[in-house]
Amino acid sequence: MRRVRVGIIGLGGIAQMMHLPHLTEYDSHFEVVAAADTHAPTLTAVADHFHIPQRYTNYHDLLNQSGVEAVLVLHGGSHHDSVIAALHAGKDVFAEKPLAWNVREVEEIAAALAQTDCILQVGYHKRYDPGFLYAREQVKAMKEMAFARITVLHPDDGLGWSTHRVRRGDGNILEGHRSPASFADIVAGGRSGLAGGALAPMVDEALGARKDDPSLRLAYGMMTVSLIHQVYTLWGFFGAPVRVISTDIWREGLAIHSVIEYPENLRVTLDWHFLTRLKDYKEEYAFFGDDQRVYLTFPSPYLKNFPTPVVVQGHDEETAWEKRIIVNYDEAFRNEMLAFHSNIVERKRRKPG
Repeated sequence: MRRVRVGIIGLGGIAQMMHLPHLTEYDSHFEVVAAADTHAPTLTAVADHFHIPQRYTNYHDLLNQSGVEAVLVLHGGSHHDSVIAALHAGKDVFAEKPLAWNVREVEEIAAALAQTDCILQVGYHKRYDPGFLYAREQVKAMKEMAFARITVLHPDDGLGWSTHRVRRGDGNILEGHRSPASFADIVAGGRSGLAGGALAPMVDEALGARKDDPSLRLAYGMMTVSLIHQVYTLWGFFGAPVRVISTDIWREGLAIHSVIEYPENLRVTLDWHFLTRLKDYKEEYAFFGDDQRVYLTFPSPYLKNFPTPVVVQGHDEETAWEKRIIVNYDEAFRNEMLAFHSNIVERKRRKPG
């Protein structure tokens, strides 16, 4: 097995909870040789913990290292600049979602990629989930589909992180239960963190004439960092939609309901709701036909190796039946990282899942 020498750009929660543990576990596939983070204490703490030798507070210094073959872009905000810089440096790239913050940024990344033979894989981990792959085959086999329904009930991320130890440097470790902030503080923090600061011009560009609507700005940010999971998973089931018929936004931008049209007269409803305090993440995909129904339920993304159950309902004339399937306990984050290794070694640009 050829070991790929990788560098990590951004050492926050998802790097520590998922990607670095899998990279180090699969040391037959990867060697983590370098890391970059703008926060020096976090850089030191995480690099010490995972025994990463080369350390930089500027990712350009990491990209200049000839011994780094590939990079994982895991920092917050838009990945536009760092992904393009990595491609220009000749590195293969795994970029966590969101790849970018608006359509123009994505188009510029695509143009940069087209000028290289590098691999660019986006972190759409749900497409590598064994439950998703099984459910997709069941959905494809349905004779006729009347409609589909996606529902996400999303608690505060801090509740999901409670089973992990996330290092912030200088001896500061986030672990255990942390009560969510008030609704007002969450709204204010979301508007600032997802639609303000350096991201504000990109949100302005995306929203155009409606850029001054505070609820729409927050909803756009949530769509970019969270609801994007449901968008790419739907794409995995049905491909490109015909159009979005309608979208309703309320609760200051933390409740989103869309009706989406797909070919063959199919309608899909997509509900995403940020409900902060109840530590019970729900994400269900339900597909309904005259003869068959398929349900796919994802666990919290922060729980490793939890199954993604699939329920299939059908009938034999008047007799209705139901089957519940646990495909296996393979971790989707691990599967996507092994796929990244295969894409690099085999020099193939594959669709996720």
